[in-house]
Amino acid sequence: MHDDLQETNPGDGDRAEAMVSLVRHWHHKFEVFPGVITPGSYDPMFLLEKLQLPDDLTGMRALDIGPSDGFFSMHLARRGAQVTAVDYRAKNTHGFGVMEQLTGLEFDYRQMNLYDVSAAEIGQFDLVLFLGVFYHLPDMMRALNLLSQLCRARLLVETQFEPDLMPGVAVARYYEAGTLADDITNFWVPNKECLFAMLRDTGFQVDRDDSWGKRMLVDASLSPLQRTKKMDLAYGLVPG
Repeated sequence: MHDDLQETNPGDGDRAEAMVSLVRHWHHKFEVFPGVITPGSYDPMFLLEKLQLPDDLTGMRALDIGPSDGFFSMHLARRGAQVTAVDYRAKNTHGFGVMEQLTGLEFDYRQMNLYDVSAAEIGQFDLVLFLGVFYHLPDMMRALNLLSQLCRARLLVETQFEPDLMPGVAVARYYEAGTLADDITNFWVPNKECLFAMLRDTGFQVDRDDSWGKRMLVDASLSPLQRTKKMDLAYGLVPG
């Protein structure tokens, strides 16, 4: 497992602390440098364990969509994956840029909107992480349709969901601006049946799922035979 922190010299810790302090807000709380913990509001280690990633990802291409400060991108790279990260923000406007500098790891970072991503531009990936992004998107189906073009094997989706919303019926609840966690970037939150149905229609099969409170993790694999003509009619085939 490629998970050792880089060797350090005396004084490097003070430099790392100074660099971390210059970031206005850290979302992830993690060790970004030996002995240096980011002041994040969310400890993602429990979710990393739930993902059940292989210890050795050597030779695999991985895509991290909405990486925030790069905690998961970091772990993918340390396990040997070639990592592409896509975020609407420039990497130096949040913690990702500092994480990259302090770890010495290399990433293909793309500042772009998810809906502008295409396999023709960035290729396809063995593993796609789609964590904490889904409910921030105005068009959930379009996003999953794009992911079906980018993913050639495994997709991991972690999202807020509605566990008590019409069980047995595939529905999603729309949140008006500011009504969910006082965040204007929240749009739709599906129930379990809705999320599974959308994944099936876009060509994925659900292999494993887990939930805690109002959060859900779905481990899915691409199943081209399961893809329906519904998506081709809705958005057209995306060239890859």
